[in-house]
Amino acid sequence: AAARLACTAVAGSQGVEAADPWRTHTAYARIGLVGNPSDGFFGKTIAVAVSNWKASVRIRPSPRIVLEPHPVCDPHAFDSMEELHRAYSKQGYQGGIILLEATCKKFCEYCKKHQIDLSGKGGFTLQYDTNIPRQVGLAGSSGLV
Repeated sequence: AAARLACTAVAGSQGVEAADPWRTHTAYARIGLVGNPSDGFFGKTIAVAVSNWKASVRIRPSPRIVLEPHPVCDPHAFDSMEELHRAYSKQGYQGGIILLEATCKKFCEYCKKHQIDLSGKGGFTLQYDTNIPRQVGLAGSSGLV
């Protein structure tokens, strides 16, 4: 989702901006029945999408590249040490922002490999939201990437 939207933002930053500059892509949670994209099935799977949960990525052109942390999944300000402890005990130390960072890094490598010049294209602002439960096999991280 994020890589597809990065292409849109880079292309859109040169032309006339639409009334709503945000572009959104949504991916629903997935339950794998057979196979796994990273195992011996060579990426072939049989899976079922679950529309109860989804991950969304929003992107718009901007002067700089800005990856916005999610207020719940990527907390960075707390009212107390107890709140900090509670948040990291529940969510762990890494939210979805690291997935956006890794996606942008890989997108840059892809563009270099295929001689796609990104200089002078402007930047983009990238946001994400998700309600896919973490670490329960619903492909929440794949939905963001």
